[in-house]
Amino acid sequence: MHAHFLPAGLVTALEGRSRAPNILVDDAGNATIGIYRTRIAYDRAFDDIDSRIASLQELGITRQMLSLPGLFGIDSLPAAESVGLTRAFNDGVSLLVEDHPDHFVGLASLPVADQAASMREYRRARIELGLAGMILPGDAFASVASAQFMKPLFELAQEIGGLIFVHPGPLPLDQHNGHIDAPTSHGDNVVHRRATVDIQNRLTDIMITLALSDFLDDFIDVPVQIANLGGSLPFIIERMDHVYSLRHPELPLPSSSLKPVYVDTASMGPRALALAVDLYGADRVLFGTDDPVFDASRGLAAVRDSGLGEADQNAILEGNANELLKRIAAT
Repeated sequence: MHAHFLPAGLVTALEGRSRAPNILVDDAGNATIGIYRTRIAYDRAFDDIDSRIASLQELGITRQMLSLPGLFGIDSLPAAESVGLTRAFNDGVSLLVEDHPDHFVGLASLPVADQAASMREYRRARIELGLAGMILPGDAFASVASAQFMKPLFELAQEIGGLIFVHPGPLPLDQHNGHIDAPTSHGDNVVHRRATVDIQNRLTDIMITLALSDFLDDFIDVPVQIANLGGSLPFIIERMDHVYSLRHPELPLPSSSLKPVYVDTASMGPRALALAVDLYGADRVLFGTDDPVFDASRGLAAVRDSGLGEADQNAILEGNANELLKRIAAT
């Protein structure tokens, strides 16, 4: 329930861009992609569907829910750029799902800088293309105040259905304008700060907004999924309870007040997964791999090595997702 894809039409568009997000190929045929804050090697697994299907079959993974890679920042570009790129993604993933309905489910990407255009594109993606929901950039939910900008999309999902997948990603005003991180220097490691700690901390902020406030109270029919086990929340919930018991003893503890959002297992290990299940319950955890950014086999091994019982593992690996997709299809 957390994997990424770039259709051929979008790849061509990114290869034609002069600044990030873009794909560059050097004289030796090596491809890199400029994304939010950095440039990395471009893995052709993003667009090689035959190889992806073969890999999934080898691992025994029957279906993937595919979305635009949120940290590429494509959907957060100015509307003049993002409208065409997100539309290319939605058309491409829709065709893929149509050709391989047993293997893939698709989520819509939206040009989030333009709210009206986002609303129009989600209606098209949901009603005409049959996509299962939308992916939204996590930075929009760093606080309850900032989340208000996304409220019309939640209202639309309440009306016409679909999952809302909140994934790490920048807001339009936080675009990097082509800035690329400097190489690691003086023993400081940008990878640890940016690719791990910053992302997980921001996801924790998102969980506070969506699972520990009243923001979702008006959207009881909208399933919400938050990436990467909801950040660091399972690790720090005991401290949150302690602080709250001292400062607000009259209120319920955070651990007993979480709204019923979903989290996924993408890129996390077995010990983190066990903590998350203890906090959220196995029925709120979805199997995700972040494929092809991360190795799908490691994501599968994390569930198998978590020490959870067979029933909980089966729920995480397929039962919860099957029930959720049936719910989405019914709307």
